[in-house]
Amino acid sequence: MNISPPRHAPDNPDYGLECQEAIDLAARDLVDMAVSAGWASRAVYKALEEVARNQALAYEEDPDPADEPPAE
Repeated sequence: MNISPPRHAPDNPDYGLECQEAIDLAARDLVDMAVSAGWASRAVYKALEEVARNQALAYEEDPDPADEPPAE
């Protein structure tokens, strides 16, 4: 699955919409796979919303966990 790169800079007003368009097909494919596995579509959309929110919060706390030193 390919996701197109941005054509606009992040400060461009169309940047967010362009990102939505770029990931739309991938998101639909993910939902279709979950529904095919037996999940109700409404539950999948709600779960996807929660997963996205939780990942965004985690990213705000630690934008790049790979930068952390290894645990001793």
